[in-house]
Amino acid sequence: MSNLTKLIDYGQSYWLDNLTRSMIKSGELKKRITKEGLRGQTSNPAIFHKAISEGADYSKQIEKLAKEGKSVLEIYDAITIKDVQDACDLFNSVYESSNGVDGYVSLEVSPYLAHNTETTLSEARRLFTAVNRPNCHIKIPGTPAGLAAIEQALYEGINVNITLLFSIKAYEDVAQAYINALERRLSEGKSVDKIASVASFFLSRIDVLTDQLLGHLINPIKDFGDLPRPEHLLGKTAIASAKLAYQSYLKIFSGERWEKLAAAGAKVQRPLWASTSTKDPLYIDTKYVEPLIGYNTVNTLPEVTIAAFAHHGKLEENTILKNVDEASQVHVNLKKLGIDIDLVTTQLTNDGVQKFIEPFDKLMKKLAQERLKYIEDKAGTQKFFYGKSESSVKAALSSLNDKQFTRRLFAKDSYLWKDDPKVSAAIKNRLGWLEVEDFMNRVDEINEFVNNVRSDKYTSVVLLGMGGSSLCPEVALQTFGVKRGFLKLFVLDNTSPESVKHVESQIDLNKALFIVASKSGSTIESNSFYKYFYNLYEEKKIENAGKHFIAITDSKTSLEQEARSKNFRYVFTNPEDYGGRYSALSFFGLVPMALIGINIKEILNSAFRMKQTCSPFIPSDVNPAVSLGVFLGINQKLGKDKVTFVLSNSIKSFGLWVEQLIAESTGKEGVGILPVEGETLGSKEQYGNDRVFVYMFIKKEKDPTIEKKLTALELAGYPVVRIMLPDVYALGGEFLRWEIATATSCAVVGVNPFDEPNVSESKKNTNDLLAEWKQNGSFAESSPLVKSDSISVHADLSLNLTGKSAKDFLNKFFKLTNSSDYISFLAYFHHTPEREKQLQLVRNQLSKKYKTATTIGYGPRYLHSTGQLHKGGPNKGLYILLTADTDLQIPIPGSGYDFATLQHAQALGDFRSLLNKDRRVIRIHIAGDLDKGLKSIAALLR
Repeated sequence: MSNLTKLIDYGQSYWLDNLTRSMIKSGELKKRITKEGLRGQTSNPAIFHKAISEGADYSKQIEKLAKEGKSVLEIYDAITIKDVQDACDLFNSVYESSNGVDGYVSLEVSPYLAHNTETTLSEARRLFTAVNRPNCHIKIPGTPAGLAAIEQALYEGINVNITLLFSIKAYEDVAQAYINALERRLSEGKSVDKIASVASFFLSRIDVLTDQLLGHLINPIKDFGDLPRPEHLLGKTAIASAKLAYQSYLKIFSGERWEKLAAAGAKVQRPLWASTSTKDPLYIDTKYVEPLIGYNTVNTLPEVTIAAFAHHGKLEENTILKNVDEASQVHVNLKKLGIDIDLVTTQLTNDGVQKFIEPFDKLMKKLAQERLKYIEDKAGTQKFFYGKSESSVKAALSSLNDKQFTRRLFAKDSYLWKDDPKVSAAIKNRLGWLEVEDFMNRVDEINEFVNNVRSDKYTSVVLLGMGGSSLCPEVALQTFGVKRGFLKLFVLDNTSPESVKHVESQIDLNKALFIVASKSGSTIESNSFYKYFYNLYEEKKIENAGKHFIAITDSKTSLEQEARSKNFRYVFTNPEDYGGRYSALSFFGLVPMALIGINIKEILNSAFRMKQTCSPFIPSDVNPAVSLGVFLGINQKLGKDKVTFVLSNSIKSFGLWVEQLIAESTGKEGVGILPVEGETLGSKEQYGNDRVFVYMFIKKEKDPTIEKKLTALELAGYPVVRIMLPDVYALGGEFLRWEIATATSCAVVGVNPFDEPNVSESKKNTNDLLAEWKQNGSFAESSPLVKSDSISVHADLSLNLTGKSAKDFLNKFFKLTNSSDYISFLAYFHHTPEREKQLQLVRNQLSKKYKTATTIGYGPRYLHSTGQLHKGGPNKGLYILLTADTDLQIPIPGSGYDFATLQHAQALGDFRSLLNKDRRVIRIHIAGDLDKGLKSIAALLR
C-alpha cells in the first residue's frame, strides 16, 4: 500500500484540490478514487478558470448555452454544476461505504458575497438544490458575515465546507456554529445524521505573511536577550496554529453537549487542512502534510503535493498531537516580538476573499469573451482604440472593479454618484430602467391595444411629447419606417405653429390617434398640443373625442386625471422610477413602436441580451456598457469631451436620442460631455484635440471610406470606438448599452446623471415672459445691434462686440471661439429638409474654419436635451439662437396666447438663461422669407 492509501488508517482522508472535466472524462478521477485512496475533492473559481482556459473540454457546452441565450452566470453555473455532479457521482461509492463521512465534492459560493449573510445563504441554498447530490459540500467563507449563513445553512440540511479559516478563534466559532445548527435541528425533531461539514484551515498563507513580518525583524548582529530570535520562528506559525486548532476541536467535540448529538447520529465537523502547497521553495514539499496527520482530519492537496507525499512522504500516526506545547510557545514568541497573530489572521481573511475574487473575475471575463464570440451575430461587437488614454482608462476600470461598481449598479446603489442622503434617495427612484425584462410582461398588453386600434380603422398616430418622450419614437420611425397595415406616425415636439399645422394637414381626425406623453404630466408643450387637438374635435363636433387620445404618464399626475376624466381610450401608467431620457424601453418608447409595426418583443430581447452581457458579475473591462462609460468619462477628464457620432444610414437618427441622454445626464456642475451628432466626418486637420469618435454601423453597411478616415484619425492619436450591430433590431440593446454607459461616465466625472438642475431656469423665464405678454401684449425685446436685409442680430452689450455689418459682427463673434469650444445653432422654427440642409452647410463651414465641434438643435426640443449642458456644463459654447417671423396664428385653448407666442417666449427665455450664465450667445432673427434668410446667413459666414 502507498502512503496515500494508508492515510485513512491513520484517521485522515486526503482530498484533491482540483477539478477538471478532462480528469472526469479520461478516467483519471475514477482511478484516483479506486486505486489511490482519494476520498473527496474541492473546487474554486481559480481551478475552473484554469480548466476552461487551458482546454477545449468546455467549448461546445459554452457555445450551446450562449446560443440558447444564457447569461455568463448561467453558463458558469451550468459548467460548474455539471462537473460537480459528475464528480459527486464518481465519489458516491466512497460516500456510501463511509456512511457519509467522505466522498464529498465542494462547490463555492461567489466570493463577492463573503461579507453579506443573506445573499451568501441564498446562494448556498440555490447551489445545493441545483447540484442535487447528498455528497456535495457548499463552500462558504468563514467571515463574520458568513458565520450566520453557515449556521443557518447547516440547520437547513445543507452540507458546508467552511473556507478561509486562519485563526483559532475563527475555527472555534464555526465549530460552535455547526453544533448550534445540529442542536436546533434536534430540538425540532429533525435528523442530524446526514449533515456533514468540514472546517478548512488555511496554512501556507499564514507562513508567507508571518515569515515576511519576521524577516523585517531579523538582525544578525543584535543581541535579543530574553526575546526569541525572529529567524528561529520562520516557517513555524502555520503548523503551530493548526495543532492548536486541533486541540480546540478535541475539546469542542467531546463532553456531554457533544455526546448528546453524537448519540443521535451526528458526525463531527472535521478540521480540513487547506492551502497545503509549499509556497517557499526552501521548505520541504510535504511540510503541511506530515506534521498534521490525525484522526478525523482531512488534508486537501494539489496534485504536486499528492505526488510528493506518495513518493517520499513520511507517514506517522497522530503527528497532529505532537509538540503541542511548542506550538503554543510559537504564538507566545510572536507576541513577544510584536507580531499580533490576530491582526495577521484578519488581514489574511480579507486578502483571502480578494484572492478568490481575482480568479472569479478572470473566469467571468473568460466566459464573457467566449459567450460574445458565439452570439456576435445577435449582439454585435465593440472595439476601442484608446490613443493616449489607455493607461488611464484601464486604471479606472480596475478601480471600478475594486469598488464593485457593476454589482452595485444593478443593486441600485444610489451612492455610486453622490454621497448626499437626499440626493441618493432621489437617485434611488430613477433606476427602474435597469429592470428591462419587466416590460416583457407588458408586451401582450401593448400588442392587444395596437390590434384594437387597427381593428377600429385608425390610420395615423400623432405623438405629442418632448425630449425623452419624443426622441425614441422619432428614432424608431426614421429607422424602421411604418409597416404595412399599421399607423403612420407623426412626432410633434416643436411648438412652431407651422409644425402644428403641418401635422394637422397630414391627418384625418376621424382616423387619428393622439398620444399625450409626459412623465410629469405637466409638460407645457405636450399639454398645449393636447389642448389644441382636443379642441379641434369639439369644434368639429366629432363624438367621443376621448377615444382618439391615449396618455403615457406616471401615476397620479394631472395628465392621468385629465385622461380619465375625458375618457381617453387608454392610459399607460409608466413606472415612476424611469427618468424621461432613460425611458426608451418603457411605455414611452414601446407603445409608439408597436403602433408602427415594430416587433417590440424582439426590441426587448435585444435589450435583455445586452443586460446579460453587462450583468453584475462581468468585470468592467469586458463589460460593454461599463467599459464604454469609463472610456467616455476618462477622456472627458483628459480634455476630450466632444463625442462625435458617425452613424450608418439605417441608424443615423439614433444620434438624436443619444444626444439628449449624454448631454442632459453629464452636463452639470461645470462639467459635461458634448455629443456631436450629424456632423460630417472630416480629416484629422479639421479637428482640435478635444474629440472622441464613435462609429456605430449595421454590419452590412460598413463604409470603407469612413474606415479610412477613422484609421487616419487613430494614427493622429484620436480615441475611436467601433460598435457593429447585426441589424436594426439591435437598437434595443443599444438603448440599454448607452444608458448604462452614460450612467457610468457620470460616476467617473462625478455628477448625478438623473437630474437636470438647469432646465427649470429656461422654463421659469418662459413663464415670466408669457405673463409679461399677457399683461402687455408684447415682449420687451432689445433692439438689434446690427441688421442686414432681412437679418437682425441681437446680443448683450457685455460681449463688447460691434460691427459695420451683419457679416462683420458675425465674424467677430465667431472669433471668440477657443480651441476646446463648440458652436451650437438653436433653431426656433419648423423643421424641413431644406432648412436642415442650410444649417448643415453653415455648421460644416464653421467646423472647418475654426476646427471646433458644432451642433444643431431645434427649440424647444433641445431645451430638454443639450439645453442642460449649455447652461450647466463648462462655458465652452457659442450659441446662435435663430428665430423667425410667422403670420400663422394658432391659439392654444385656455392659455391666452398662441403657439407662435409660446415658441418665441421659449427662445427669449433660453436667451435670458444663457446670458445669466455668462454664455457667449447671440440671436439672429429672420424677417420675411425664412428659407431665403437661412441662405443669406450661410452666405454671410462663407
